[in-house]
Amino acid sequence: MYDQPAWTVVVFAGGALALGYVVGGRPGRPNLNHPVTKWLDRAPLLGAATGAVVLWIVARLVERELSVLLVPGVVIVGAAVGTVVGWLLSIAVRNKARVETGIQPIVLAAVTAVAAAEIGWVLWRTLITHVEWPSAKQSIPFPQIDVVSGTALSVGGVTIQRSAIFTVAALAICAIVLWFFINRTRVGRGMQAVSQDPDTARLMGINVDRIIVVAFALGAVLAAIAGVSQGLQNSNIQYRMGFLAGLKAFTAAVLGGIGNIYGAVVGGLVLGVVEAMATQYIPGQFGGSTWKDVWAFVILILVLVFRPQGLLGARVVDRA
Repeated sequence: MYDQPAWTVVVFAGGALALGYVVGGRPGRPNLNHPVTKWLDRAPLLGAATGAVVLWIVARLVERELSVLLVPGVVIVGAAVGTVVGWLLSIAVRNKARVETGIQPIVLAAVTAVAAAEIGWVLWRTLITHVEWPSAKQSIPFPQIDVVSGTALSVGGVTIQRSAIFTVAALAICAIVLWFFINRTRVGRGMQAVSQDPDTARLMGINVDRIIVVAFALGAVLAAIAGVSQGLQNSNIQYRMGFLAGLKAFTAAVLGGIGNIYGAVVGGLVLGVVEAMATQYIPGQFGGSTWKDVWAFVILILVLVFRPQGLLGARVVDRA
C-alpha cells in the first residue's frame, strides 16, 4: 500500500509549483497583486513553474524509478521547457500586464519548482521504503512504568491496580487545576465570558480568538492525560481506542451537566459505578461485561428524560 503511493506525484507537484512561484517572485519584489491585472502579471511565473512541473509529472508517470543520471536531465529539460512556456506567455500578455517580469525570475521559478518536486519525492520514497511503519489496525504495546503499572496492591482483601490509582489521582489533580484555572485566572474568566456571549466579550476587550485557541489546547492536554491513563490500563493502544472512551466522556458530561466541571467529574464516577455494578450484580443474560455499556447508556437516557440539565445542572445565563 505504501510502496508506490500514486498520489505523491500530484501532491509534490502542487507544493513545488507554489514554492517555485513564491521563490520566482522574490527577485526585484514586483507588485503581483494589482487589482486589475494581477493574474496577467503572475502569468509568466506560473507558466514557467507549471511547464517544468508538467514535464516532471510526465516523466514520473512514464518511469516511476528514474536513474541518477536521468534525474538531472529531467530537471534541466523541465526547467528549459517551463522557461520557454513562461517566456512565451509573458510575451502574449505583455501588452496588458502592469508588471514586466524578466527572464531571471522565470528561470528561477522553473528550476525551483522541478528541483523541489524531485527532491521531495525522492525523500518521501526513501522515508516510505526504509522506515518500518506499524499497521494501522495493529495494537501497539504501551510503555509500562514500574511505579504506575507494576504489581497490583492488596488492601484489606481488595486488589487495586496501580493504573487505577494513577487514573484517580490524575482525575483529582486535573479537576483541581482546571477549577483554579477557570475561576481564578484572567484567561479562565475570559473563557467563561466567551462561552456565555462572545460578542459582548469582544466588546469588553477580550481576545476571543486567543481564548478559543487556549480552550482547544487545554482540551488536548486533558485528552493526552486521559489517553496515557487508558494506555496504562489496557497495556496497549490502537487506532480506535478513543472512540468508545470519547463517547463515554460525552455521556459523563451530559450526566453531570454540560458546562459544569464538578458535574463532569460526578458523571464520570456515576458512569463507572453503574458499569461495575451492572457487571457484578445483574444476573442472567442482561448482566456481565458485555452489557455494561448498554446499562450505562440506559442511565443516560433516563437522565435526559427526567433531568435534561444533568445531575448537578449547568449554570444558564439569562440574556436580555
